Amino acid sequence: MAHLKVCSPRPNGDVFREDRPCPSPPSPSLPTSNPDPSAVSPESWARGEDATRNIVSKIQPTLVTHQARKEVIQYVQSLITSNVRCQVFPYGSVPLKTYLPDGDIDLTAFSSANIEESFVTDVHAILKGEENNEAAQYLVKDVHCIDAEVKLVKCIVQNIVVDISFNQLGGLCTLRFLEQVDHYIGKHHLFKRSIILIKAWCYYESRILGAYHGLISTYALETLILYIFHIFHSSLDGPLTVLYRFLDYFSKFDWENYCISLNGPVCKSSLPDIVAEVPENGGDDLLLSEEFIRNCVEMFSVPSKLCETNLRSFPLKHLNIIDPLKENNNLGRSVNRGSFYRICSAFKYGARKLGWILSLPGERIANELNKFFANTLDRHGSNCQTNDKNDALSGGLEALNILLELGGDFDNHCLNLQYGPYFPGSATSPPLLPSPPLSPQPWKENQWGVTSEAVQFHQNINSQTNINGIAWGAHAYHANDSTLSVAAFRGEKKKPRGTGTYIPNAVVAFLVPIESIFWAAIL
Repeated sequence: MAHLKVCSPRPNGDVFREDRPCPSPPSPSLPTSNPDPSAVSPESWARGEDATRNIVSKIQPTLVTHQARKEVIQYVQSLITSNVRCQVFPYGSVPLKTYLPDGDIDLTAFSSANIEESFVTDVHAILKGEENNEAAQYLVKDVHCIDAEVKLVKCIVQNIVVDISFNQLGGLCTLRFLEQVDHYIGKHHLFKRSIILIKAWCYYESRILGAYHGLISTYALETLILYIFHIFHSSLDGPLTVLYRFLDYFSKFDWENYCISLNGPVCKSSLPDIVAEVPENGGDDLLLSEEFIRNCVEMFSVPSKLCETNLRSFPLKHLNIIDPLKENNNLGRSVNRGSFYRICSAFKYGARKLGWILSLPGERIANELNKFFANTLDRHGSNCQTNDKNDALSGGLEALNILLELGGDFDNHCLNLQYGPYFPGSATSPPLLPSPPLSPQPWKENQWGVTSEAVQFHQNINSQTNINGIAWGAHAYHANDSTLSVAAFRGEKKKPRGTGTYIPNAVVAFLVPIESIFWAAIL
C-alpha cells in the first residue's frame, strides 16, 4: 500500500442537487437533516432492531435455499470438469452466505491462461449442449456469453442465474477477506446480517444495486459497509444501527472531491498518491489496525505473478471507492453519471426517512420500518425461497423457515484460493501454504433464531463433498488451536471484538500432506 499522509480537514460537503428527484417523493414531514444516531433513544433502537430482526429473517438464506444453490453448483462443476480439464470454484455471496432470495451464483473456472479464449468457447458449448438436452438432470436455459473486460458465460439453472468467469482469482481473495472480517467483528455475524439488510434496501427499495446496469457493485457496497464498521464499530449493535449509520454517513460524504478508502477519505487532488485523511473519530478507536489491514493485503491480494502487471494509477469515475486489497482498483467504476446522482439521492432520502422513523413513538416504529422495506416484504414476506423439489429434499414445509447459520467455511475458501490457479495437468505445482483454520466461537445467547436443529441440519448438508472431492461446507483439515495466534492480524489492539479467526504464525507449518490428499481426490 502507498504511504499514508494526512490532509487538511475535509469539508463534509453535500453533493446532492435539490432539483434531482429522490427515488420516492419525500414526505413533507421529513426533517431537512438527519438526526444524529446518538440522539436516538435506546428504547427506539431496541424496538427498531426487533422489527429489523423480523425483516432480515424473511430474506436471510435458509437451509433449503442453501442446499438448492449447493446442488446447482455441484451440477455445473461436474458438467464442466467432466468435459474440460479445469477446476471450478464458487465465490461471492453464496459461499459468504449473504445472498438475497433473488441472488445469483458466481463461479470461476481455472484453466491455462494462454487458452482462455477457447476455454470460454468450450464452457459455453458445454452449457449450450445441456440446454438442448431433454434428458438433462436440471433445467438449463438462456446460455450466452458476455464479451466484456471480464468474460462471462451466463445461464439459468433451476431458475437461479449462474455467472461463470474465467481465471479470476480476485473473487476468491475477496471471499476470504470478507470472511476474515466477519469473524473478526463477531457479534453473531453482525457484518453479514448488515450486508443482507443493506443489500435488500439497495436492491428492492432504492434500485441502486447492480454493476451490470451501471449501478453499484456488491463488493463496492460491502466495502462501504466495512468502512462504517471500521469507524463506528463501538456503537453498532444491530443491522438497523449499521443501516442508519451507513445512510447518514454516505448521504453527507463529499463524493465530488473525495474518494473513500478503508484508511479514510482520500483527496482527489492527492492522486495518483493515495493520501488518506484522519477519519472523523480522530483515528483513536478504529476497528481494524494498520497491521491488520496490511496483513490482509499481503495474504488476500492476488499474487502479482498470477496476474498482469498493472502500473496504472487509480482511475477516477463518478463514485470512487478504493479496493482494500488493491489500491489502484476503483470498485465504483461501474457507476455511470446518471446512476451516481440516483445513488446519492437514495442515500439522502433513505437517511432522512429512517431518521424520521426512529424519532416516532415506539409503537409506530415497527409499522413504519415495514413500509420502509415494503417492496422487500411484498416480494419475500413468507421466506418461501423454494419449489416442490426443494420441499421434498428438505423433508417438508416445516424446514422452510429454518435460517442458515451464517458461519463461514473458511478452511474450504482457503483451500480453493490456494489451489485455484493450479488445475489438473498444469505445469506448475500448487504451493503448500499455511492456512488459518476456524477457531471455535463462544456463542452467547442466540438472538437470531438459529436453532441447534438448524446447525445440525447445516452440518449434515455440508458434510457432503463436491464433484472434486472437496467438502464444500466442511472443514478440509484442522490444526491444533493452541499453536495458533491472532496477534499477527489484530496488531497492537487487545480489545475483545467477538471471535476473530486464529491466524497461524509464519513459522508454523502444517504437517498434514494436504497436497497429496487434494490431488488424489481430483485426478
